[in-house]
Amino acid sequence: MISAVASARRDREFDKFLYASVGDDNNGMPLTVLSALARMDVDPWEEASKLMLLPQETAVAQLAVLLGSLGNSPVDRLDSVPSAARLIALLPPPRTLAPFIFKVFAKTAARTHPTAVSTVLTILTYVIFMVLSQWLLGDL
Repeated sequence: MISAVASARRDREFDKFLYASVGDDNNGMPLTVLSALARMDVDPWEEASKLMLLPQETAVAQLAVLLGSLGNSPVDRLDSVPSAARLIALLPPPRTLAPFIFKVFAKTAARTHPTAVSTVLTILTYVIFMVLSQWLLGDL
């Protein structure tokens, strides 16, 4: 089974955000959001998906805290809040992830509550059948 993170990696929807420059590190090498999060042992795609679902102000604050905790980084020399706001603006809007979230929810729910999922699907099928039959009979 494909994990949620692997699926997000294939979609490449976070590329603008993850490959955006934060600055140069102390060795003069470019530091991206991806490399900064990886240095903190945080999964970059998972963090990007979490940040995308948060309200903008909360996401900016959370990213600013993450970037501020890097230590010996270009963020030490910059104000992390404006940098975080610039980076958060590169995230895709949450509505583009809705089908992805439903897929993940369906996989998780089916594994953790198979009886509840089958009951909901049965009721949903019944309701759809009833609506369609009323629509078809109403045309006669």
